[in-house]
Amino acid sequence: LSLEHYDKIFLGFPIWWYVAPTLINTFLESYDFSGKKIILFATSGGSDMGKTAEKLQPYLGSEAEIVDAKVMNENPSLEALKAWAVY
Repeated sequence: LSLEHYDKIFLGFPIWWYVAPTLINTFLESYDFSGKKIILFATSGGSDMGKTAEKLQPYLGSEAEIVDAKVMNENPSLEALKAWAVY
């Protein structure tokens, strides 16, 4: 997987008790996200993002930036998703 052609990366996962699955940590450690903007989104039965973005940042390194983190439980409309996805 090469990320060199991407400036923005949307990363989604289920969230449990305010924590991303450890598989996400492994994924983030495995690639170079330098200079990338990361947009996190999650689904949950009841948790919000909590400090998930802060906890994932060290796995990205200092050269990557998490610019948004959102739980998508409300079944947003296509228009709402398009508006959110414009980074």
